[in-house]
Amino acid sequence: MSLSRFVRSVVGATCATAIVLASAILGGTQALADPISDAQKKLDQLEAQRSQIEDKYNESRQRLTDAQTKKNELTTDVAQQQAQLDALKPTIVWIVTLERQSAGVNMTATFLLDDSETGFLAQMSTMASVTNLIDEQVARYVSEQQRLNDLQTSLSATIATMQTEVDAQKQMLADAQAKENQQQEIVNRLNAQQQAALAARQAKDNPVPVIDQGKASAKAMKVVEYALKQNGKRYVFGTAGPNTFDCSGLAMAAYAQVGISLPHNARTQAYYGKQVSRSNLVPGDLLFFYFPISHVGIYIGNGMMIHASNSRTGVIIAPVESSFNTARRLV
Repeated sequence: MSLSRFVRSVVGATCATAIVLASAILGGTQALADPISDAQKKLDQLEAQRSQIEDKYNESRQRLTDAQTKKNELTTDVAQQQAQLDALKPTIVWIVTLERQSAGVNMTATFLLDDSETGFLAQMSTMASVTNLIDEQVARYVSEQQRLNDLQTSLSATIATMQTEVDAQKQMLADAQAKENQQQEIVNRLNAQQQAALAARQAKDNPVPVIDQGKASAKAMKVVEYALKQNGKRYVFGTAGPNTFDCSGLAMAAYAQVGISLPHNARTQAYYGKQVSRSNLVPGDLLFFYFPISHVGIYIGNGMMIHASNSRTGVIIAPVESSFNTARRLV
């Protein structure tokens, strides 16, 4: 064999070996990929998206509640305004009738003659005041009618707003359900052994709590005590107990135990109390997650929290999540 042919054969063999090794390495990397960790990552991403929907849903529910209150107030105002107009109508009817009967005769004079023909001359001095009285009554009626129209317009707009919120909530519930269905599909793609391993990993997120009160106040511990009693209960959108909760609903119900009224919305709850750093947390602090904020939990100490997680796991105890945004101390 010539030297050139020998070199070409060696080079060719080396390249072939490199390709085989590269294929083996790539294949090995894929083979070593952890399907459970991959599934958990995808589940977490979908959970963040679903959490955003939950918070928007609760904001919509608050707007709907406010609109319902406004509707009730406007309905009362419309009824009262209508009653005022009804009380004015006899006077206006009398004025209009008198004007028609006057047939071009001065209306005030007609009124005076109609009231007391024999006393007409004696009452001439009151003509200006009578004219003013009639004008005031007509002007008042027109003004009250306009106010009624405005109230009715506002009532119609409020009712339309309520319907818009109801429709939006239906869509958000459908979107949230779609995210949950996608999460279930991810789990279903795992084999039985992998599903069991994933369940075991998630089960570790609900340990028996070891509470370290530390610097927490008595009120804060009362909040924690209530929250821990809800451990294991179901997660349901837009609920705040006693049998089901969503994340902000659990925080709202827990703090109600110490007389603090929170809105049913994680992002709004993040404005309450004072901000504390993650390194200075004490039991009872509210923990907020994601950017923008869309999830809330209650710190219980030792790096753990309790929260209404999602419909798959319900209310659970878990480590403070990596998606931590901020914390607030209310008591």
